[in-house]
Amino acid sequence: MTEANPLSDLAWTRGYTDPAWIRRFTSAGRELSPTRRVWRGPGGPSDLPARSGPPETSGPGTSELDTMPLALDGNAATTLPDLFAAAQTDAFLVLHRGSVVYERYLHGTEAHTPHFNASAAKSYLGLVAAVLAHQGLLDRDALTRTYVPELAGTAFGEARIQDLLHMGTQVTYGGRPFDKSIEAQRYFAAIAPRMRPLEYHGPTTIREHLLTARATGAPGTGFRYENGNVEALAEVLRRITGLSTSALLGDILWSGIGAEEDAYYVLDGDGVEAASGGFSATARDIARLGEMLRCQGAVERPAGGARGGGRHHRRRRP
Repeated sequence: MTEANPLSDLAWTRGYTDPAWIRRFTSAGRELSPTRRVWRGPGGPSDLPARSGPPETSGPGTSELDTMPLALDGNAATTLPDLFAAAQTDAFLVLHRGSVVYERYLHGTEAHTPHFNASAAKSYLGLVAAVLAHQGLLDRDALTRTYVPELAGTAFGEARIQDLLHMGTQVTYGGRPFDKSIEAQRYFAAIAPRMRPLEYHGPTTIREHLLTARATGAPGTGFRYENGNVEALAEVLRRITGLSTSALLGDILWSGIGAEEDAYYVLDGDGVEAASGGFSATARDIARLGEMLRCQGAVERPAGGARGGGRHHRRRRP
């Protein structure tokens, strides 16, 4: 937080300082907010076997990783269990060449529990955008307002799709000085009523939030980590395909990785997915996604056939 922020902004810490509240939100989001399912698709899950074999061929086992010393940022060496305790870790999984070599669940989290993925969700939407660009449906050099006319005149509407993909917009919201931490909290306030401080009068949907964005510099001239880029991109992809973000991610990624559980997105008041940080899935299914990327799109299914993610989409007619 910078000195430019008034003391009243301390109200924005609501919901961000209590580990118990954060854990409930990250592991039980469907109990607190409206959500939409990301379908895992038909068929059984892809194999995610535990590593077996003699030590010289099977790699480090769970007990070895538990006791292996870790040096972080020049601090005294620690261990994974101590690190989990300090970081309030709920789930941790290590996958090596398709086999699970380490898996831990804490604080009531279980292997089948979808967990908030936070900003990793941004990368998942980027994968969807890359597929649609490869299919010829998304022009990375087009201005965002070409696809979403109502964003014309905003920082995102006047930026190229490529700028959104690389977080290359320079933006301020509502005319206030940009502060990354405060704007992240205001973004969640637009989505979730429980995150709003008393006497909140700001945007109550993602669309309203994006419409307050104004450029403070030319797009493509610098990097600034900001959720609005991803939300504007998500709206572009919805306009192109006519599908919700949940359906798109399910079609292109989730139904193709052999997921074991459905995932889900948190929705705003308009029923729109929070694409930049409202996604939840199990640790094992995220590992499957990573394995699919490592194998360049191929997934070995239980029936023995390799399956890649996604189907070809057609451009939605105006």
